[in-house]
Amino acid sequence: MEKNVSDLWFDFAMQFVDKKNLAGGDWGSLTEAEQEVAALWLLEGDMYNGGFLQFFCNWGYEAYLHAVRALNTITAPKALAILTDCYEVIDAYKDDPRLEALWDIPKVLTEEESDTLEDQDEQFWEDEDKLSEKAYAHYYLSLQLKP
Repeated sequence: MEKNVSDLWFDFAMQFVDKKNLAGGDWGSLTEAEQEVAALWLLEGDMYNGGFLQFFCNWGYEAYLHAVRALNTITAPKALAILTDCYEVIDAYKDDPRLEALWDIPKVLTEEESDTLEDQDEQFWEDEDKLSEKAYAHYYLSLQLKP
């Protein structure tokens, strides 16, 4: 049975997520393009599983920045707008003394902010930009032949 592009993207991107994980989670162990691939894979997985809060609280600001760069690279304006809108909701809390860890963020959000993030998550799930297809098409050719 032939794999669809989502499966191909998953298989391709996992090698860079694994590379980061084998380096103790060090994003610096990856090239910029590899960082983008890994961040996109983490973004997609967490956004479809638990939404923006899961992505951000699991992986942090650095992963967010790599994902933003990747969405710009592959020209995914809808996903980029959703991601940056989600970050704007939580950015107000970056210096909040109640936050000892990223997973404290959901505890301090207002109901309105939580609803906004949920609405953004649902828009992301519509996948208007066809992220897997765009990411695979862009990164596979540029990274597959590199040692």
